Amino acid sequence: MTETEEKIKQRRHGRDEDRLAYLARVASLYYEEQKTQQQIANALGVSRSGVSRLISEARERGVVEITVHHPLNTTPRLEKKLIKTFGLKDARVLAGRFDSYEEVLGKVGRLAARYFEERVHDGMTVGISWGGALYEMIRTIRPADYRNISVVQLIGATGAEATPTSGPILAQLLAEKLNSRSYQLHAPLVVKERRAREALINERHIRETLERARRADIAIVGIGTTRSGYYSLVRAGYLTEEEAAEVRRSGAVGDVCAQHYDLDGNWLDTTLNRCVIGIGYEDLQRIGSVIGVVGGAVKARAIYGALRGRYVNVLITDEDAANKVLQLAEERN
Repeated sequence: MTETEEKIKQRRHGRDEDRLAYLARVASLYYEEQKTQQQIANALGVSRSGVSRLISEARERGVVEITVHHPLNTTPRLEKKLIKTFGLKDARVLAGRFDSYEEVLGKVGRLAARYFEERVHDGMTVGISWGGALYEMIRTIRPADYRNISVVQLIGATGAEATPTSGPILAQLLAEKLNSRSYQLHAPLVVKERRAREALINERHIRETLERARRADIAIVGIGTTRSGYYSLVRAGYLTEEEAAEVRRSGAVGDVCAQHYDLDGNWLDTTLNRCVIGIGYEDLQRIGSVIGVVGGAVKARAIYGALRGRYVNVLITDEDAANKVLQLAEERN
């Protein structure tokens, strides 16, 4: 090899190493730091479609290291009992005991990801609400290429809410994992007056997004609780502690899409429920598969009420929560 050929080879090698380093940076931002494609595009000064191509190239060239998780064990005995007791379409119960609530959320999210991947297909409309377990689910969903899937937000949230478990961010993250399009509700979750809510509901973008949400083929929802310390509306700043206490006094044990119900599953006709921007409980009951993803025995009363009210028809949870829910069912029969 001549000296000139050697220099050309070195330059090419250097350029390739630079390219691989660049792809590694993009992959790290997307997979490890959970940045959206638009955020990466803004940071790097490229187009969103360009970021999508870079992520695909990183996968093709082996820059992305996929972590292989061991299969999660489930408890078929509890699954069958939940299905029979509450008339569910399906259930998955994560086996074992866990050291922390965060560990439960992470593993329930992984279990939900595998369940979702087996059932999603191109052409679907997928609805999503919010919650920590849903965030963990999306993190572990494997990237796919579904150009004809629509991901639609089921419940409003303000654009200023930047927590990774909020509705707009989850809808965007899920759509990017599926290489599909998201439709978001850029609206307050809770408005103080019913008249103001009616005005927002009739705003074109919100109206069209909610209409799309009502036609969802499959919905993935968190099952919230009014229990102090786990109350998502308080943590997100939508309600004060005093307002939360008032909700609890009304008999509420939890919420699906932030609309509250009691332990028997009865929807509560409260001012708060009437002022939520999102699809209603009656809309959920018309969606074919509504997957409730929730972990921890601390959520048992909320899960029980949601199942009694038939707000979800597929439950993905853990062993402790399932046992507590079934215990509640036995005590109240």
